Amino acid sequence: CKSDLLDIKLNEKEGYVETRWNMLGDLSQLPWKPRIDVIGRTKFWYKDVVGDEAKGASNGGVQVFCYDEKWEMPAGKALLQLVTPPGTIQNQVDS
Repeated sequence: CKSDLLDIKLNEKEGYVETRWNMLGDLSQLPWKPRIDVIGRTKFWYKDVVGDEAKGASNGGVQVFCYDEKWEMPAGKALLQLVTPPGTIQNQVDS
């Protein structure tokens, strides 16, 4: 399995980084050799850390305190990819 980064955006005003990715993987152990192909987005909210929270970083830094992940296809459609031959259930990559 692998994940390709399709896009990344920083929203400094609201304090998060949003990524868009494509997770691909071949399940070659199964006789019909299904392929998982899911596009999703993850938002990582961060906060500035200083002092003891920085854990040794001399100038502080940031720390992710929350994240949210969403797929661009329904979970049921993604599951269908596991029980059908590769390429049967397509995932469209568009920006």
